Amino acid sequence: MSGDSLDDAKATRDTGHSSATRRAFLGAAGTAGATALAGCGGVLGGTGGPPTLRVPVWSGNYIERFEKAIRPIFESRFDAELELVSGWNSLLAKIKSAPPDDPPFDVTVACEPIYYNGRTQGLFEELRYEENIPNIDNVIQHYKDIRPHSHGAPVDGAPLSILYNTELEEPVETWSDFTSSTVQQSRGVGVDSGFWIYPLLGAGVGTDAAPGARELYQEQYHEELLNTLESWPIQGWATSGTDIWEQFRNGTIDAAQWYFDQVYYDMDSHENVEFSMPDANAGWMNNWAVVRGTDKRQLGEEFINMLLDAEVQSKWAEDHPLFFTNADMSYPDDLAQYLPTDAEEAEQWSIPQWDKVAPYSEKFSTKFKRMKTQ
Repeated sequence: MSGDSLDDAKATRDTGHSSATRRAFLGAAGTAGATALAGCGGVLGGTGGPPTLRVPVWSGNYIERFEKAIRPIFESRFDAELELVSGWNSLLAKIKSAPPDDPPFDVTVACEPIYYNGRTQGLFEELRYEENIPNIDNVIQHYKDIRPHSHGAPVDGAPLSILYNTELEEPVETWSDFTSSTVQQSRGVGVDSGFWIYPLLGAGVGTDAAPGARELYQEQYHEELLNTLESWPIQGWATSGTDIWEQFRNGTIDAAQWYFDQVYYDMDSHENVEFSMPDANAGWMNNWAVVRGTDKRQLGEEFINMLLDAEVQSKWAEDHPLFFTNADMSYPDDLAQYLPTDAEEAEQWSIPQWDKVAPYSEKFSTKFKRMKTQ
């Protein structure tokens, strides 16, 4: 696999949006703690005090909502403290540069190539499911089958969303609509500039050369897939949700590819912008891993087991519009209409199988970079 991966990307992929939202984060400011946005959201345990579990999580509203939902549960269940580190970049590089017996983190969130590279490069411990993670038995089998989960448990993720200007003649409701006359004659489309896999997934779902977005994995379809993406009238390259909202405000774009978890609670703050969630869709998913060499391997596995708990995922969903993997968890009513509640619904989404993408990642990355400079 090439070096151009989510781990090496310089984008932040957060919303950067702090105005009042549909739920106003359920009063997150009162409990999240000011240190969350500064990078570390935990208190380091002193000598002789409770152990500290060091965990990097995604920046922006992900860490805000994780702080609010998960920290209280963890610290009430374990005689330990949780140190949250915010960011997207260089997670694996930091692990590789640290001494093997003194990693910078104990457990890490990992999506797409971060998990693939970490697993194949020996940077994650093999998870001892039978001993410490029995909740894996309640995870929907489809999520366990997407990629090997030997070194990382599938916990959470989110679908892609389509955003569009409500003043367009027709709504933009499917990924094939990005090649419709309505979008082609609009001011343009905005896409994620740092993570090429997601615009490609949307284009794949809209291409229909193969089921879902399987065009990514079959080289005979690559030309058609890339032609579809190139036919999108891309005028906005975004590294964060803030970029997308600004591009709508300044009239650069009339439609966009972005992420449900980062826009759903913010929609009321943006006039003339609506979102669509097509039935045939794509998304991203986190596999949570224990970092090799940590002296808190068991606590890390127990933490992952907690994240897989149906009750915990149900509580987490109250604060963060993610999809979750436990078959027995339940969503708030407003989310249940959008997120899959069983295997049949989950199978409608194309989530990257990175072992199949890796042989072609350099080609896709190079093409994407050229598109951005045209």
